Amino acid sequence: MFVITERQYNIIMHQAQACWPQETGGFLGGRENIILGVLPVANKFLYDRTQTFGLTSDDVDRAYHFLVKHKLEYLGVYHTHPTGVPYPSEQDLTHHQKYLFIIGLQDRYNPELYAWRVEGSKVYREDIKVISDSGVTVVDIKTGKPKLSQNTSKEEMEKLTNMINSLITGKEPQYLRIMPSKWDASSFSTFA
Repeated sequence: MFVITERQYNIIMHQAQACWPQETGGFLGGRENIILGVLPVANKFLYDRTQTFGLTSDDVDRAYHFLVKHKLEYLGVYHTHPTGVPYPSEQDLTHHQKYLFIIGLQDRYNPELYAWRVEGSKVYREDIKVISDSGVTVVDIKTGKPKLSQNTSKEEMEKLTNMINSLITGKEPQYLRIMPSKWDASSFSTFA
């Protein structure tokens, strides 16, 4: 089974819709079948891009450096079938990939993402579970820092770190007590 967060799933689906009716795709990286990195790639096929998704050696090289930089293992290439089902074509099977990730857009507004394990000429469907981003720390790939830290002061980050460390060591964290504010209910309105 593969696991992917909503954010990464949405990156792939947005790309599939934005490039329709042409095929599109990219590389997936992760650890232990958890998809942690999505690297979208423009279709480089020279002829009918509605029927074929093409990569160049530069794309493969860029993906390799992306995976090494982020300490991810290569999971596979994903691509779309803009008018078809998410089942590997004969052409897909000629690429000798262990896993194929295919987005079927036969019903464009209800795309389907399937993963396939390839063994010789046989394919076996692998489950994909989309999980909530809640509780997942998103890291900016340019800075390597959590996104939270970009919008939070150094003092607030230190305070949060101390609270987390207190919880880990079994101590009760100290929370700032905020006094209730006075609120005039006559100003409340359900109209926007």
